[in-house]
Amino acid sequence: MTDPVFATKWDFLFARVLIGVDRTTGVFSGSEPAPGQQMVAVWTSEDIATEALHVESWELKQIKVRDLLRLLPAGIGVVVDPETTSGMTATSSYVAQLKRYLVPFPPDSQVRLGDWDAMPQGLRHALVQAATRHGVQELRAFTYTVDDSPSLGCLAYVPAPGSEASAVTAALDAALASAASPVALGLPAVNVVALDEVPQEVRAALGDAHVIHRGRRSTRWRR
Repeated sequence: MTDPVFATKWDFLFARVLIGVDRTTGVFSGSEPAPGQQMVAVWTSEDIATEALHVESWELKQIKVRDLLRLLPAGIGVVVDPETTSGMTATSSYVAQLKRYLVPFPPDSQVRLGDWDAMPQGLRHALVQAATRHGVQELRAFTYTVDDSPSLGCLAYVPAPGSEASAVTAALDAALASAASPVALGLPAVNVVALDEVPQEVRAALGDAHVIHRGRRSTRWRR
């Protein structure tokens, strides 16, 4: 018996797949194996996808499974490499269970913290530069697990008063992407969040540890 293409839910959740997009309508490739059971079809390789689809009508696009699940309405499942021996089906109920893990710290989950000792020096330098440019008051880097997940990375920052958190997140994401990929880091994902988005109990466990940057505090001079 052939093993499924994704052995665990985490392998599936952090994967990148190919999806067919109708060149005329923009509709995703899919099927309805039974009434009311709509499935979106994705593939793990271009060879398998082009064999299944008429590429004249369908454009193949790469997508993160996490991004795909965010797009799917309730009641839609995912079939991976349909009609192959290693294919798998994520039913709509299974997809609904996975969606709770689309946020960095799902409610009512068990979080375990770790040190990001293996962060490359080049990545640390790029992150500190980006944080300095945007006046970030504090930047922390750590690893963690959620329930039975693999080790994930987290960059949690305290923005300068009045700064746009989205701009800081984008800058840190860009620094991360330019310096190293999550795969190269040995992490399936690195989440960039404002520190106040980290659950209070996790912040308390961090204490002053894991700080890789602290900005200079402004002082008022008296004459």
